[in-house]
Amino acid sequence: MTAPLRPEALGRALAAAPDPELARLAVSRVGERSAAREQLGRPEVLGPAACLLGFSTAAADFYSANPDELASLADLRPRSAVELDTEARADVEVLGPEAGLRRFRRRASYRLAARDLAGAPLDDVVAELTAIAEACLHAALAAVPDADGLAVIGMGKLGGGELNYSSDVDVVFVYAVPGAESHERMNRGAAAFVRLLSTPTAEGIALRVDANLRPEGRAGPLARSLEAMNEYYARHAETWERQAMLKARPVAGDPATGAAFVEGVTPFVYPSVLPASAVEDVRATKSRIEELVRAQGKEDVELKRGRGGIRDVEFAVQLLQLVHGRRDERLRTTNTLAALHALDEHGYVRPEDARTLAASYRFLRRLEHRLQMVRDLQTHELPRNPHALGVLARAMGLDGADRLRAEHERHAGTVRELHERLFYRPLMEAFGGAAPHPGADRASTEELLAGLGFADATGAYDLLAGLVDPATRLGKVLGSLFPVLAPALAGAAVPDAALVRFARVAEGLRGDEEVAHRLADRPDAARRLAALVGASSAFSDVLAARPEHVEQLYGPPAAERPLFPGDPEAEMVRIAGAVAAGELGVPDLGRRIAVVADQVLAGALAAAAPPLPMAVIGMGKLGGEELSFGSDLDVMFVYEGEGAEAFGAAVRAAERTMARVRDAGWRVDADLRPEGRAGPLARSLASFLEYWQRWAETWEFQALLHARPVGGDEALGRRFAANAADVAYPATLTFEQVAAIRRMRVRMEEERVRPRGAGRFHLKLGYGALADVQFAVELSLMRHGFAHPEVRRTNTLEALDALAAAALLEPGVALALAEDYVFLTEVKNALELERRIPVEALPPAAEDQAALARRLGYGAHARQRFLEDYRRITRRARQAMERVFYGEEG
Repeated sequence: MTAPLRPEALGRALAAAPDPELARLAVSRVGERSAAREQLGRPEVLGPAACLLGFSTAAADFYSANPDELASLADLRPRSAVELDTEARADVEVLGPEAGLRRFRRRASYRLAARDLAGAPLDDVVAELTAIAEACLHAALAAVPDADGLAVIGMGKLGGGELNYSSDVDVVFVYAVPGAESHERMNRGAAAFVRLLSTPTAEGIALRVDANLRPEGRAGPLARSLEAMNEYYARHAETWERQAMLKARPVAGDPATGAAFVEGVTPFVYPSVLPASAVEDVRATKSRIEELVRAQGKEDVELKRGRGGIRDVEFAVQLLQLVHGRRDERLRTTNTLAALHALDEHGYVRPEDARTLAASYRFLRRLEHRLQMVRDLQTHELPRNPHALGVLARAMGLDGADRLRAEHERHAGTVRELHERLFYRPLMEAFGGAAPHPGADRASTEELLAGLGFADATGAYDLLAGLVDPATRLGKVLGSLFPVLAPALAGAAVPDAALVRFARVAEGLRGDEEVAHRLADRPDAARRLAALVGASSAFSDVLAARPEHVEQLYGPPAAERPLFPGDPEAEMVRIAGAVAAGELGVPDLGRRIAVVADQVLAGALAAAAPPLPMAVIGMGKLGGEELSFGSDLDVMFVYEGEGAEAFGAAVRAAERTMARVRDAGWRVDADLRPEGRAGPLARSLASFLEYWQRWAETWEFQALLHARPVGGDEALGRRFAANAADVAYPATLTFEQVAAIRRMRVRMEEERVRPRGAGRFHLKLGYGALADVQFAVELSLMRHGFAHPEVRRTNTLEALDALAAAALLEPGVALALAEDYVFLTEVKNALELERRIPVEALPPAAEDQAALARRLGYGAHARQRFLEDYRRITRRARQAMERVFYGEEG
């Protein structure tokens, strides 16, 4: 008879558990049953049991219900596939298929979890978890009628032999003999197989079987014949299915049929010519995953899909397999670590990169396993609770939550860096002077360039070879920075044009050794340079003409720099580089360009040397600090003085100011002044006041909402702004004024959008366009600004926030208008950055729309997804505008 629990042995066992208090409670709870107390009295059971129960509440539930199963913890040695198959069949014979499969899977998994917590290597753990699942599949298939001749193909982590504790088991069903009768029988057998394993019972499920990776997903039949499978993958499959099939492996059922299936899809997975879209599609899929995780705010805590997570490793490895596995069959393995080893062994990845990536991958997978052990749930998110994080750290063998956070950040950073570099490694070695390897020959490199979107891969190869010429210092530096440069150039709307522009800019830098040294030390500057050249022909021309401006791309991101520009042209290069690199967006971009524009205008007015007090007033987007790269500078000039002499001097100073601004490369427009082009270029403050009181129309008061002094005499500018506010924010907005604003908006859309009918995609004046946001906000300001001075803002987004905070706009209306404003402004900025000219509508050509969508970060089906967003966002904005114009707000 087993000896009773000894307090000292129990104390030692509990103290060693990840959560000693949880272990104490769980051992007490489980030990209420005499059978459990008997087993816990065995030293070889107590230690593993206390450790497991002090971490996994799911295990405690299992052993409380099945105390005899504690005996399995006495023998934690690894089990072979044959042993596990035998164990599973025995459970099915004793308990029946449903209960037996569930009992076997939980017993075998918790036994392995105890060994895992004791330090078993990850490779052994994932292999045994896969073998446990396969034993369930074998036993289930044997118990299901109508399954004779059915083959089960493992996909995902099952196919890779790398399952975790709560993985979905991805499968595809295939059979050899076609025909209606066979089809019906095999689909019936496959459905029964899935139900047996996945239907929840009192003991849970055996496996989460997922057959959605089959052709046509849920819409397709559960099982298909070999003939139908081969026809589908040859003619209809998409890139993601090629990537998924990298993992395909027969795991149960008819072995000949399974082998024939894998052989049949191999030409699809590894075609002789890789479609040009394949690489971009894989990268786009990864981008969508990252966008989703970012939107959920889990980028830094999601082990699987977050930044530097498990998916980063898997996608990098799979991309290299897709590209090089077509020529090199040694890379055709389903297991991630085995594939990484093969890429290393055969020269496609540097040994140090492979070792580092494998170590980080193992860390992340071990951490994922511990998360899933706790409740046997499919979770990948680090806990935010400090106590739970501390328990998790102890389960990982780490000293405390802070150490776990630090280790996770270190490994995630390593994975992300290597993920971003790894796919471009063959290019770097091809052009960077490294020793040749199987992926570095010209033919395969040109093929990779074509996969990255270069239409003229031969020309791209020649240009790149010239850029990284090791005979020059700059060439050596560019070769070493290739992993940074390549993604930016390949991600341009037209990669070939981007590369040509980059070569032209690099030619201007070639003789400057200092630039080469600084670029070598600042990869972030090289990334901004490549991104800017890829995004903008206008700024490429600036850099080619004035190579010294490249130094503006050094330093911290633009968002972290103070708003005190020096040379305006240089500062615009700095801003454009930050935008192209994704470091600066709405609304900061508009403010930073406005700071530069203010400096240009103030300097021009000062140089014009007016002999009397004079100020330049920013209007429109300049006044609201909402400028884009193609914006005109809307201005008015005000002076202090009387008589013809003062008037003449002010007009001449205004003319000189505008000429200097134009000479500096900016478009300046004074047409918003009283009487427009027919009126004098400058007026005295008294003249403005008289005009506003006697002749101004509603649209002119509306325009004054954005009036802001930007240069010249500060006191005069302040007086102008104060007087402008008095007329822009009336005590009462009359019905006639509201009607005039509504008519103006309708007329703009009907009369100024050309061709007629093009308003759906007119960014500035069309349906749901920026004008809808502008007019809705301006009407609200004119209605409420007199009684609520706190909402008075010249900036549209700031005004929206203030109106919503004061409960003067419905939250849904404010949100829809703000979303539209940001979205359309980002679109406008992307279009205007390219040539730095005003853009008012989407490009009409489908290929240009697709290029724009890619530039905005849309991945697969970029144009379609972008246009869907455009229609949805602008429709909501139009409804919000109409709510302000005609709803309860009126």
